[in-house]
Amino acid sequence: MLGALLEEVMKLQSGRTSVLADPGMRRRSQVVEHEMPAAIQPWVTEVSAGWSAEGSGGKGSASEVPWTRLFDAELSPRATFGWYVVYLFDGEGSAVYLSLMQGTTMWNTATKDFVFREDADLLRRVTWAQQVIEAAGLKPAAFDGIPYLGDNRLARGYVTGTVHAIRYAADAIPSEDQLQADVVMMGELLKVLYAAEAATVFFPGDEAPEVVDADLAVDEAAGNVRHRKKGGQGYRLNTAEKLAIEKHAVKRATKYFRDAGYSVKDTGATNPYDLLLAKEPETLYVEVKGTTSLGEEVILTRGEVEHHRTHYPNNALVVVHSIVLDRSGPTPVASGGELVVIREWDITDDALTPVSFRYRVPKQPEQL
Repeated sequence: MLGALLEEVMKLQSGRTSVLADPGMRRRSQVVEHEMPAAIQPWVTEVSAGWSAEGSGGKGSASEVPWTRLFDAELSPRATFGWYVVYLFDGEGSAVYLSLMQGTTMWNTATKDFVFREDADLLRRVTWAQQVIEAAGLKPAAFDGIPYLGDNRLARGYVTGTVHAIRYAADAIPSEDQLQADVVMMGELLKVLYAAEAATVFFPGDEAPEVVDADLAVDEAAGNVRHRKKGGQGYRLNTAEKLAIEKHAVKRATKYFRDAGYSVKDTGATNPYDLLLAKEPETLYVEVKGTTSLGEEVILTRGEVEHHRTHYPNNALVVVHSIVLDRSGPTPVASGGELVVIREWDITDDALTPVSFRYRVPKQPEQL
């Protein structure tokens, strides 16, 4: 019975140590990693036949907050990534929370490792999830959070990253039927998020899709496919989607400069700049970048950098960020976005991060 297992873990939490070999912590790991997943698996299957359940009492040392979660293995291959529903036990053993939440780390293509998401990004993602649930007509009476779980960073991240939680006090565990109903209800909310995620190109805190694509393309060109992260998303935009975003950004930039009295020529197909502007006595070379992200980073080619450094200060950068990409139809449609214009665009070295290097291999005295 799940209720008895929840009560047992909370009692073990009240005597928690950091040593996994301690008898109490060994038992705690047995419950959250094996017995609780087995108990809820039939309920998980009721929500979606392909979903799984797993848990953790800690790796190397006993964790402050043990957990058992239900999830889609393709969309959330690990607890640090994606959306899932999870039982989170507070560090004091006073309560357990059934939480709809997100992984609190993100993959960094530069370091080839996971890094913690900022609290502000987690909160923006929570807001997105709550709006999606509300739009689907499944909003609970109120979105409840978790006030406290523990003091370490993971525990604080769980609190910040929670979309909605149900609290079970140690002395008030509900009936088995109610526990099952709560799992099914939270699972239905999770299904809504998974469906919406498939249509969403960018989440706050993620690297821009263009940056991810560029880094992964460089890895593949260099033969370093082993550096690609396992599970989760790979390339974020296909060719049609990139083209829709690019055309929309150029269209927005063209209108902006024509409204300002410039004649505008689209030169992106044949030159290392996108627009050539003329208004006596001025000629301007304009680079246009469109993105579904917040526009904090864009990808530049070597030719673009060299051209705009040569023609500074008669140049400009236009970034159209936060573009909305509709993937629901046969052809992707880009719309909206915020336009940022940087005149006299000075590309300084400290603003550039190299994505790759071309290396001339020296001639060897001996060929093997």
